[in-house]
Amino acid sequence: MNPKNFVHTAHYTYIDAALRARWDTFCTLEAEMAEFVPKPIDEYGSHREKEIERLRILNPDASVERLVASVDKQIQFLSSHDWQFHELFDQRHMIGYVDVIMLSYALCEALINAILAIGLANAESVELFPLFEKADFKKKWLFGPKSFSPTYRFPHGTGLHETLVMLSRQRNALVHHKIELEVNGTKLLEGSGFERKQYDEEQRWLRRFFSLPYDLAEFIRESIKGVPLMLLFDRKPIEIAAAHVGAQKASAAR
Repeated sequence: MNPKNFVHTAHYTYIDAALRARWDTFCTLEAEMAEFVPKPIDEYGSHREKEIERLRILNPDASVERLVASVDKQIQFLSSHDWQFHELFDQRHMIGYVDVIMLSYALCEALINAILAIGLANAESVELFPLFEKADFKKKWLFGPKSFSPTYRFPHGTGLHETLVMLSRQRNALVHHKIELEVNGTKLLEGSGFERKQYDEEQRWLRRFFSLPYDLAEFIRESIKGVPLMLLFDRKPIEIAAAHVGAQKASAAR
């Protein structure tokens, strides 16, 4: 029983629902990408003939041999495993990638803001909340709860910490996007640093981004006792990321 009778809004649950609603779509796409088999080059025969005819009309003075060589080079590229994979999956994958980054970050930030508000109110120091609320996203997670729970230790050096840092970096690179610019071989702008990786690696990061808010909530519940932090208990259907397992134990051992 809580003698202070805490009552608070829970609009973060809309973000929670939006993130969890994307899990099945992610898993379906992940399975499709894992099972992908490219079409053989001989299925491009009709396209090859049409392209040769199109170029012959546009370039009546060019030799047939030159046109055929040009089209065959194009067909080699179009029929490659990497290009077929890119054409089939890249847009769908990146829509999900950006969605999950934004939603996971928003939910993690809503979670730490709720933790700080409740914790400070429990310590009768809620007037400090505006100062903490304006702090850097990562610093709020790393140090904020120490303001009302001095024994709090975020699990530095674990997968949980690594995911938090990566999520923050990718989100900021998108939200504050700047192009990388070169002129005549000289780099004039560094850009915002958005990172693209191999598709399978980005899929693994997506699993971690999905999992992060719920694993942080569990870590907080295990780390801070005596404060009514009843947040994000239900994570279904999102699975815990393997890289986050044991973060609480790692923190407790420090």
